[in-house]
Amino acid sequence: MGKQNPIDLKSWQGIRSVLQLQLMVAFVVAVLVLKQWWFCVLMIALGGLLSAFRGKIWCGLLCPNGGFIDLIWSRLSLRLLPFPRWLNRGRVLQGSMLLAMAGYFAWIVWFVTVRQDLPFSFASFSLHGLLFLRFCQFMLALAAVMAIVFEPRSFCAHICPGGTLGTLAAKAAGRSPIVIDSARCVGCNLCTQVCDAPERLLLPLIDEARALRQRGEAAILPVSSECYGCLDCVAACPQEALRIETPRRKRKGES
Repeated sequence: MGKQNPIDLKSWQGIRSVLQLQLMVAFVVAVLVLKQWWFCVLMIALGGLLSAFRGKIWCGLLCPNGGFIDLIWSRLSLRLLPFPRWLNRGRVLQGSMLLAMAGYFAWIVWFVTVRQDLPFSFASFSLHGLLFLRFCQFMLALAAVMAIVFEPRSFCAHICPGGTLGTLAAKAAGRSPIVIDSARCVGCNLCTQVCDAPERLLLPLIDEARALRQRGEAAILPVSSECYGCLDCVAACPQEALRIETPRRKRKGES
């Protein structure tokens, strides 16, 4: 038997909500009130950088858009139908949105430095600041619509270019936010009840842990680099089989 978790699920979710709320307030003030376009760039850059060291933990704890989804849109979600996963087969949709974001950024730079003949450091809200803020507002609106129509985090799983950048950074560095200790896992599936994508993230690990136990073996299994690290499963696990860890090597067979 594992030791009892030092923090229960309800307490952890309260802490996570406070973290998300702080970034949401900062986002509203900086972007929507003061119209500081650089704040959006900073969020994307920090998310990608943190992913290279700790996995996509930024997406689950600190992303302002994720905070809006978890604290507001998830409570309004109608869950009318599951997201049509064929739209993102082979991660085509995620890649297309990432390329679209990069192309949009490049167009903004061209618009300012070439067409307007202004220095790159020029940060006027009326020019590239306005253009970039329009992109941020579109992402916020799209995430809200998808959260209400589909499952709450469908935007994060299938669209978000910042999240895709984080996944690429995490895979390149061989990082994932959590691991499962197969020797401790008893297959109670309590973790899957709080995970937004258990069929892709946790169930394969639980099955692998069960197979290892049946062979009398044990291993530390990292979750997929696509996990956005809300850490609810860690708090929900009564056996402490799930824990925060960032392995340096990728799992065998992970692309």
